[in-house]
Amino acid sequence: MTASPGRRRKKATTLVRIAGIPVRFRASWFLVSAVIVVLFGPQVQRIFPELGVLAYLVALGYAVLLMFSVLAHELAHALAARSFGWPATEIELNLWGGHTEFLAHRATPSKSLAVSLAGPAANLVIAGLGFYLSGALELTGVTAMLVQVTVLVNFFVGIFNLLPGLPLDGGRIVESAVWAATGDQDRGMRAAGWAGRLVVVALLVGLAVVVITGVREVSLVVVVVAVMVSFFIWQGASENVRVANARLKRPR
Repeated sequence: MTASPGRRRKKATTLVRIAGIPVRFRASWFLVSAVIVVLFGPQVQRIFPELGVLAYLVALGYAVLLMFSVLAHELAHALAARSFGWPATEIELNLWGGHTEFLAHRATPSKSLAVSLAGPAANLVIAGLGFYLSGALELTGVTAMLVQVTVLVNFFVGIFNLLPGLPLDGGRIVESAVWAATGDQDRGMRAAGWAGRLVVVALLVGLAVVVITGVREVSLVVVVVAVMVSFFIWQGASENVRVANARLKRPR
């Protein structure tokens, strides 16, 4: 879930515009939603057996809440970019969450960092509000569960995206620090790309330790998702390293 200046547009379906920004949905997003319904429907049935098949409708609510959480994240990127005079051209939701494409003019380390951190900040604010409301209103039943899901999803999305490595938003912390120190954005991008690779190694080593030692039971679904996400981060990090190396080799 990243803010992406100058990214090439891929085919996607535009279902809505928010603040004039087209929101595009890749087919993979609908696949993710279907998987969520299939996986969580039975769990909801076990918790609320009286719901019957309506439990799958509640599971669909999980998918909708995830969509709004990702959309809030990307919209925060877009509005932060707009505040610096950088027009957002699209928001896309896809298999890996989403990205925001915008045109950055006269970018600086501080502006780039502010735009990138706006997304995780939005999720953490939503998580905080949800946590407060769940206690203040003393919610119960399905409503309480959906609010808890909203809190957990937004907290996870916000914290995960703060990990310090591209293509995650937290990678801009590394990029901006190196950029500010060297005066060269490409050097910052390369450093953040390598940091992203280190994040993947740390995630996989941590997962392996948990599985091997049996400190905590880990389901096959969690392992598969963790490996897929790690693959995505590694690809994005490696692409940033490749692009940065190519730019650094050009005559200046």
